[in-house]
Amino acid sequence: MTSGPAENEHPAPVALVAFGGWGDAGDAASAVADHLLQTYPCEDIADLDEEDWFDYQTTRPLTALVEEGGERELTWPAISVSVAHLPQIDVVTVTGPEPNLRWRTLSAMIVAILQEAGVERAVVLGSMLANTPHTRPFPVSGSPLTALQARELGAEVSEYEGPTGITGVMTQALLAAGIDTTALWVAVPHYVSEPPQPKASLALARRVEALLDLRADWQSFVVDTAAWENGVDELVRADEDIAQYVQMLESEKDATEEPEASGEAIAAEFERFLRRRDDKK
Repeated sequence: MTSGPAENEHPAPVALVAFGGWGDAGDAASAVADHLLQTYPCEDIADLDEEDWFDYQTTRPLTALVEEGGERELTWPAISVSVAHLPQIDVVTVTGPEPNLRWRTLSAMIVAILQEAGVERAVVLGSMLANTPHTRPFPVSGSPLTALQARELGAEVSEYEGPTGITGVMTQALLAAGIDTTALWVAVPHYVSEPPQPKASLALARRVEALLDLRADWQSFVVDTAAWENGVDELVRADEDIAQYVQMLESEKDATEEPEASGEAIAAEFERFLRRRDDKK
C-alpha cells in the first residue's frame, strides 16, 4: 500500500528576530524570543561574535566574577541564532545587541543561516517609546501588512518613514530573499519605560502566534502584566502630576478610538480566541 504525506508532518521552522538596543524599548521585543528559549527545549545554531560587527567602546563586553578569589570572565557581545522546539513547530530565534557595524554583510549572513535551517516565514520584533497610557491596550503596528491582515491582528499598518535600525535592515533582507516576513512594533509608555515590559511583550506575543501559526505558553507574561499594571497604578497615584498626565493620555486615546474600529478589534480578538480554543481540542 502506498502512503501519502503524513498528516502530522512537522511544518517548516519559522523565525523570530528580536535585537536589543535602539529598537527594543524596555526590552519588550527581545523578551518574547528569550521567553521561548527559556520555556522550551532549545539548542544553539550559531554565535556571531566576530569583531566585525561591534564597536566595543559602544557595545562593551561584560565582566563577571566566577570565583571568590577574584577570577573573572569576559562575555563578548554576540548575535545568537538558536532554535526553540515548540510542540507543534520549531522557532529559530535571532537575538543579541544591535550590531554597530557592517549591517548589510551581517544581515546576509543571518539570512543564509535561516535559509539553511529551512525557514520560510519570519517575524521581526521591535518596541518604541510612545505617548500611550499604561491603562489601555498597547498599540501594535506592522509592515508589510494588508488592511485585512491588520484587522485580523488587531494592529495598525505602519506608515513610518525615517531613520531605521537593524530591525528595518533585517526585515528588508529577509523579504528580498523570498522569506515571508512581517515587522511588528509595540508602543511602550515613555513615562514608565524601564524593563521588564510584560504587557508590551504579551501584545507582541499574541500577534506572533497569529502570524506564525504557533501556540506557546505565555502565562508568565499574563501574570506579570497584572502585577506590572498594579505597580504602575500605585506609582501614578503617588504623583499628582503624573496622574494628571496619564488622564490626559487616556482622554486623547479614547477620543481617537472610533466605535467602528473598536467593534472590529473586539471581533478580531474573539476570532483569535475561538481559533486558540479549537486548537486545544
